Amino acid sequence: MTPELPHPVTRRTLLKIALAGGWSLGALMLAPTTPALAAGTPTIRSSSAAAALEEAPSVPRYRFNCVTPVPAFAPLGRLEEVWASSRYMTFTGCIVSYVGIGQFRLTPEESAIVDVVAEAGGNVTDRERTFLSVLTASTRVDPARLYQALAEFGRPIIAGSVALAPEAPQAALFTDWLVATA
Repeated sequence: MTPELPHPVTRRTLLKIALAGGWSLGALMLAPTTPALAAGTPTIRSSSAAAALEEAPSVPRYRFNCVTPVPAFAPLGRLEEVWASSRYMTFTGCIVSYVGIGQFRLTPEESAIVDVVAEAGGNVTDRERTFLSVLTASTRVDPARLYQALAEFGRPIIAGSVALAPEAPQAALFTDWLVATA
């Protein structure tokens, strides 16, 4: 014999619980993982914790806010995540920003990419901004306005993008454009 529940649970109540659980899970998946990003305020860390986080490869340096028809699409933390996204084909572009710890300084690898832009004749007076432009070009350019966007970025930025990401989904198109406009 099974004991009766003090309050009967109706189908409607179960559906409400399931819906609330689904919304909660969706909110967790879309919420930024960094407390500072979630609250919009800086966090205070000890210097040893900050040094450990800077060395940890799992902490993203950049935030990729991809433009897509999907509302509230969560930002991505790595260029490879942009390319691997199941929604990549719907992206019409991305806005890239630095979200790392401390002041924005280029790594030696990033600085080498900016040198490629300089060798191609690009203005690199603001090296950090130049690298962000290369990252932006390396995400996804809307195919409907591909050649217009490539001209807007310019040959030096596109050359840097090909050097940074020769395996990018649009790298072959970029390379063809560089050859055609040489």
